Formats: sequence, C-alpha cells, structure tokens
Amino acid sequence: MAKIFHPLLALIASATDRELAKYVEYLKAENQILRARIPGQIHTTANERQKLIKLGKGIGRAIEELITIVTPTTFFRWLRDEKGSKLNAHRSWPDRLTRLRRVVPYQRC
Repeated sequence: MAKIFHPLLALIASATDRELAKYVEYLKAENQILRARIPGQIHTTANERQKLIKLGKGIGRAIEELITIVTPTTFFRWLRDEKGSKLNAHRSWPDRLTRLRRVVPYQRC
C-alpha cells in the first residue's frame, strides 16, 4: 500500500502553490462532472460526515471554496452539531432525569 502513496506524496511535496491550485481546480472540475452524472441529492452517512469534518477542520475557512458535496453552511452546521454533541454527551436530559429519580423519590400529592 505504501508503494501506491509514495509517488503521490513525492508529487505533492515537490509541487509549488501554483501547481497545487491547478490540482485542486482539476479535482473540483472532476467532481462536478461526476456529480452531474448522479441524479438528485447525495446523502452522507454519519461515518462519511465524520471523515469530512476531520479533514475539513484542518483547512479552516478555505473549505468554503473547496467543498462540493454539501453547502458550506451545512458543513459548518455539522461542526456545530459535533461540538454540541460532545459537550452534551455526558449531560443528556434523559440521563439527568434518571439520576434525579434515583435521588428524589416520587411522591404523589
């Protein structure tokens, strides 16, 4: 597998910024052609979203010019949702309610 990536890495390492811009432009055009062949919307799975988020975070705001599978607004919503889910993962409402019920016994008035 390393033999496959070695030529690609050597090509990228030797490329100038101008060449990299041409590569990105080519890949964007290729993606547009492939997208034109697929009717309707493309729905991503949770794993695909996680992969895009992981790779897109390192790019920063430049993702707005690169992303084609979803709108930049959708991508940034994914980021917000991911941050929110991490913050609330340990303190979800059902979990707190369950703990509260164990501590405070239910009483009818």
